[in-house]
Amino acid sequence: MKRFIKNSMSKESKMGRPKQSADEHQKKVDTIIETAQLLFISEGYESVSMRKIAAKAGMGTMTLYMYFSNKNAILHHIWAGFFDELLALIQADLEKKQGAKAKLKQMCITYLNYWVVHKERFQIVFLNEDRASSEDDFFINNTDVSGQMLLIAGPLIQELIKSDEDEPILLFLESLMCLVHGIALNVITISEYPWHNYEKYVDIFLDSTSQAPDGVI
Repeated sequence: MKRFIKNSMSKESKMGRPKQSADEHQKKVDTIIETAQLLFISEGYESVSMRKIAAKAGMGTMTLYMYFSNKNAILHHIWAGFFDELLALIQADLEKKQGAKAKLKQMCITYLNYWVVHKERFQIVFLNEDRASSEDDFFINNTDVSGQMLLIAGPLIQELIKSDEDEPILLFLESLMCLVHGIALNVITISEYPWHNYEKYVDIFLDSTSQAPDGVI
């Protein structure tokens, strides 16, 4: 009997653990992401270690490394989830508007409202430096967020500024992103100041740039 038990245990160790189903794998990933996000918000990204994430998620540190290679990879996964949600909201809201200027304004307002409502998400994304090990690992170079933004806004900008050249369209979009990020940063981090309705700031930008002489934008 002892020999039988020993042989059975030996076979089991060689076989390893049963393979996870796709659902089981996703549940583990979701647990890790939810745990890490809460820790990043409550303690700050820099103060959180892989060991701490694993402990809070109820798993060993080596198990955690089976799902994510490092803390930055977890952060990128969190960022991607935020932007997927945000881009879906933008697409849905644009369908309610007519005309390039109205759609661009709605895009900005939806973008701003998302971060102002989810202040902790803004802090996780924009107040944490991307600590990628190489240029190829940077979030911006490893996702299609900028491409999706250009796909949504590009035709609207083209119509608004009456140009089909790539450079002025991209410059306009980059300027627009600087504007909305600046507004969000001020509203979130200097909340004691009574900022005016930020729709007005977007209006001023869109009015001034759409009326600018050829070659300025």
